[in-house]
Amino acid sequence: MPASLYFKLEKERKTTLSILVDDDTKLDPYKLQVPGNHNPPALSEIITHVYKTKLGATLDIIPSTLDLMYLALGKSDGRIEPIEERFDKFVQQCRSEYDVTIIDCHPAGSLFTKTSLRNSDHVIIPVMPQRYAVRGIGLMMQFMDAKKAGSAAPTPYILFNHTPRIGVSPVETSIRSDAKYAKYCLENTLKRYKAFSEPEEGKNFVWASNKPYSTEAFTNLLKVSIEFINKSGV
Repeated sequence: MPASLYFKLEKERKTTLSILVDDDTKLDPYKLQVPGNHNPPALSEIITHVYKTKLGATLDIIPSTLDLMYLALGKSDGRIEPIEERFDKFVQQCRSEYDVTIIDCHPAGSLFTKTSLRNSDHVIIPVMPQRYAVRGIGLMMQFMDAKKAGSAAPTPYILFNHTPRIGVSPVETSIRSDAKYAKYCLENTLKRYKAFSEPEEGKNFVWASNKPYSTEAFTNLLKVSIEFINKSGV
């Protein structure tokens, strides 16, 4: 997405922040602003069309904003249910309009992350096979289980990220051998290709790039996607 378009959308309040709060003009990092209106904006008001295939499939996005940190840091003097209710209702809108809805959020225990987990059927846990990776996976699993809705927690999938193109690291082998995590590990990994980091301002994506290894990177991405779709049934 071009920077000019992003800043335009942010100015027009077409970001994920508007799903959670009504008014973002008086954000305070020390106090959580709880909206009086329990209804989120209509889906059609804040989505941005990004891509459309020849067969008619579309990819739409609602960009995030750094202003979400106010929700992550702020403390509420009262109940936060209106924020959670707005998010729940918005997700239901998405379920009625789209085959798949992807929520991208950081692993820390913010309000946004907690509410996302409660509204998710599946969770992809990206893991770089480095020191302390096992500790991070364990904490995320515990967090997911603690925030499950009713008796059904979302199904986790461990995706090894930034792995070497050839060979397997000892850390990855160790995690795959751990009985607690083995069944959650995707067989395919996202390997370390420069082509994955080159897209900028909506250009040079691996499926439309002629740069070295872009075809190989696209094939890698496709394999991961197909495996996840087959296993999750989304």
